[in-house]
Amino acid sequence: MSAFLLTVGAFAMGTYAAQPAACENRTDLTGPVLAQESPSIVYESADILHYEDGSPYIHDILTNHTDQRIIETEYCMFAYNEKGLPLKLHWNFLDSSAESSYENLVRAKTDILPGQTEDYQGGWSLYLPETENDEAAQAAYALCCLKQVVFEDNTVWNNPDYENWFETYAGKETDINELQNYYPFQFFPDL
Repeated sequence: MSAFLLTVGAFAMGTYAAQPAACENRTDLTGPVLAQESPSIVYESADILHYEDGSPYIHDILTNHTDQRIIETEYCMFAYNEKGLPLKLHWNFLDSSAESSYENLVRAKTDILPGQTEDYQGGWSLYLPETENDEAAQAAYALCCLKQVVFEDNTVWNNPDYENWFETYAGKETDINELQNYYPFQFFPDL
């Protein structure tokens, strides 16, 4: 019988931190990083951390540099081992019929005020099945990308670069240097 932690799978309540200094913009998936002052949303980081019992989770931090409140996000996550190999994980352990996959697409209600940073006290737990290859325990890096953002006035921004990002990273080995320098990753919604 598989065991799982009841405290994992959902994010804890968010807290807000002061707005960080100016962030950087990626001009493409592999190009240089340039400073920008346009309205943006920034993935500050997505780190593999561990709960007190040693279970891994992805702790991601998102900052809203637009003039509108963000009320919902849809984003995709990938996990990689220390050599940059993609990990096929059971992302949704509450659904026993769910297959393992390289990606996890998440739609989440949120409340990120303009100029604020969403920084949860937990994160997205990586399931450690007792009877299968323990790929989640090998997680060393995480990549996240926004697919869609909904603002308080019901404006919906669909990331025009999402499909390219997905094709670039889904299930593919990624250079360690790129994984280590991926963040901050900045998006420029046309509002």
